[in-house]
Amino acid sequence: MNVLVVGMPNVGKSTLLNSLRSRGIAGRTAKALQTSAQPGHTRTLSTRLKISENPLIYSYDSPGVMLPFLGRGEQGAERGVKLALIAGIKESLYDVEALVNYLLYRLNILDPVSPAYLKVLPEGSESTTDVDVFLEQLAARLGMRVRGGDVDTARAAIWFVEWWRREGNLISASAPRSIGRRNPRVSQGDPSGCLDIPIRRGWGFDFEWTVDAASSDSEGKVNVEEKMGACIDTYMRMMEVQEELGGAVSQTQEKKRAWEEKLAKRKARLSRKNV
Repeated sequence: MNVLVVGMPNVGKSTLLNSLRSRGIAGRTAKALQTSAQPGHTRTLSTRLKISENPLIYSYDSPGVMLPFLGRGEQGAERGVKLALIAGIKESLYDVEALVNYLLYRLNILDPVSPAYLKVLPEGSESTTDVDVFLEQLAARLGMRVRGGDVDTARAAIWFVEWWRREGNLISASAPRSIGRRNPRVSQGDPSGCLDIPIRRGWGFDFEWTVDAASSDSEGKVNVEEKMGACIDTYMRMMEVQEELGGAVSQTQEKKRAWEEKLAKRKARLSRKNV
């Protein structure tokens, strides 16, 4: 059997094949495919690689296949930032502090009370929406300074993006300890001191959902598979609407289609004249 592995850049295609090879072939096997933390490392179709002896399976690794168009307006711009944060496209296309600003915004949405980034700030720090304040605190915590003693916020920004890719995304996706959120303005007469305030949880950027008492069982557990399925359904409906409105096609492709239609009409007119 021959298998071709296809996917977007930097999703782990080469890593997957190396892992399958180590399991499918008895004994110690060399790492057959080179990997990188940055997209675009695999540039050509690989030679045939044996990944299993029983059954006999060969595979081909391929360069990442990128979406030709991310969308128009704010939605398209946001998709680009998301891909840069997960190293799906080269982050050099974006200002790293702008990436941190967006990441800070999303982590605050997922957990405004105790966002994941508090684990890397000095003890006692509070959540913030100010990216400059955040980076100054982080750089001071990491001891990153430039000549003169000022904090190195640029280096701290790079560190934070890499930290989120390594472990921060797992922290932000972890299940909440309880559905109820303590409300500091609850009156003294409330014995529980806690109200059912819906919170946002999710994996990555697009698999995100609201968690409250109504959507969880008696033990506070949430059906993640059901929530993810709902996210996919919502996304597919959104894409159908965009296609109907023409938002799923770039202006360049629209001009190309219009030119092709014009040429086709001209060719049809010439054909009728020659008949």
